[in-house]
Amino acid sequence: MQLTPEMKAQINEQKKNCVYCKITSKEISAKTAFSDNKTEAVLDIYPVVKGHIVYFLKEHYPITPYIPPEDSRHFFGLIPQLCKQIQKGMVTVGMNVLISSGNAAGQLVPHVLVHLLPRDEGDGFYHFMLKKTTALSLEKRNIFQQYFPLRMSSYFKDNSASWHHGSGDIPEFLTDIYQRNTVIYEDEKLVCIIPEKGAVEGHLEIYSKTEQSSISKLSIVDSIHLFSTASLASSLVFEAVGAQGTNIILKSGKSDDNPQGRLSIHILPRFFDDKLKELTWEQKQPSYNLDGIYTKIKDAMWPVKYVEPKELPEMISQKDSQPNPPVNSQINVQSNSPVNYQKQSSFDKGQEKYTGSDQHEERSSSKRKQNHHDEIREAIDRLKQ
Repeated sequence: MQLTPEMKAQINEQKKNCVYCKITSKEISAKTAFSDNKTEAVLDIYPVVKGHIVYFLKEHYPITPYIPPEDSRHFFGLIPQLCKQIQKGMVTVGMNVLISSGNAAGQLVPHVLVHLLPRDEGDGFYHFMLKKTTALSLEKRNIFQQYFPLRMSSYFKDNSASWHHGSGDIPEFLTDIYQRNTVIYEDEKLVCIIPEKGAVEGHLEIYSKTEQSSISKLSIVDSIHLFSTASLASSLVFEAVGAQGTNIILKSGKSDDNPQGRLSIHILPRFFDDKLKELTWEQKQPSYNLDGIYTKIKDAMWPVKYVEPKELPEMISQKDSQPNPPVNSQINVQSNSPVNYQKQSSFDKGQEKYTGSDQHEERSSSKRKQNHHDEIREAIDRLKQ
């Protein structure tokens, strides 16, 4: 997505009050466990589990469609290494990665954030214990089956990958996933399915074909592709069910809410009045000393380094990459921050002018993408008649 001068000016205005930008500029102190030229990872001062890290880009982007391709590659490509070293420092076997988009989903600060949560069996964290009781209607199931492959086809046309030639093989460790659920897309590296029953209507799941259980074992290329596909799936979910936000939750290794230890991503549509309130948590001061936790993680981070792979498709930079938060939504900034800070400004009211405008996308691909969006909206409208 190409940022216009007006958009850049509005983002620069947001940056003046952004706590994460102030952390980057050293105006506000934080327990920085990792930092390079593009990203930073800090210890959350209100951790939901021991070792809770908030990871973000140093440049200010309120939503992921604004992130340039090179920053997106760097941002998503480092996640496996960060997870590996956090687990090493905390001596844990499991990991969660959480990305929230939209106020309804818990995005309370207009700066793209990733929560990295080291997990273990018996840690007492049950917020991601998803109760699957809701079946997707046949009509909406058909929408996902028809339009998600088109989204991915469009993505590969714009971002060619030398490794991609088709659907790939079915690894033995995913046989049961194929048997029990509806596959809506697959390639050589992953498969996306509609579960037989989901936590909410529109719940999608993605499984890696290259790694059975651990996010830390994914390559940079595999990680970028996994999170890129999750972002596209999130965008489709946002449109298909008319969601007000989305959560992307990655589960890795064994924990109380992932007893099989399987690596998976869950894409969940969110509404202000939905039944997924357990996905958020109350801020509490920890009963333990954060300094010891910080030292363990920081000392483990020395091997983390982003190296641009020789053959890597351009990262998603268009509107498809994540659903936009509701226009003019007010941002409550009293949680999910690694530091104490004053009230921040809400998303700019002028956001409506540019968050959904096709005129700022690359002309070569925007028409095809817009046709897909229009077709989805028409299909949804038919369902409502």
